[in-house]
Amino acid sequence: MITSVTLANGLTLLRGGLIAPLVLGVLADHRWWAVVAFALAVLTDAVDGLVARSRGEVTLLGAVLDPVMDKLLYLALFASLSGVGGLPWLAPVLYAIPQLGLGVGAMVLWERREHLAARWPGKAAAALTATAAAWLLLLPGGEPLFWTAVAANWFAALYYLAYQAGWIPPRKEGP
Repeated sequence: MITSVTLANGLTLLRGGLIAPLVLGVLADHRWWAVVAFALAVLTDAVDGLVARSRGEVTLLGAVLDPVMDKLLYLALFASLSGVGGLPWLAPVLYAIPQLGLGVGAMVLWERREHLAARWPGKAAAALTATAAAWLLLLPGGEPLFWTAVAANWFAALYYLAYQAGWIPPRKEGP
């Protein structure tokens, strides 16, 4: 690991800084502000990991901060949409529960000095969540996709729990 002051970590922190304009855009009914803030946040999420790996600047801070910023971004967006009637009040709660479970699990693994690589259920849930969030911001009628994303997040959390319990065998490397 190298110093935590890196371009990739700066991009991750920028994503965190975009949460306030995103929420304010939703609450003030300036959807295009929210759309621009969300688009920039998604861009930083797509780029920060690539930058860290390509420059050899993977840090513990980045490994912790990146998923935290993702969860805060989506939770803030879904809570603000709920606040203006775009989602039921229970929506952000049902999104947050598996995220909290995954966060606690990640802390336990970190304490044990174990690493859990991203697996397909988590990647699929993340892609569905980003798509649902964009749809909710841009078009009416995005709620069914949101609930699909919530279900995918619950599945991913249960999958990781089953994996850690040893009920799902580890991937085999190579042919």
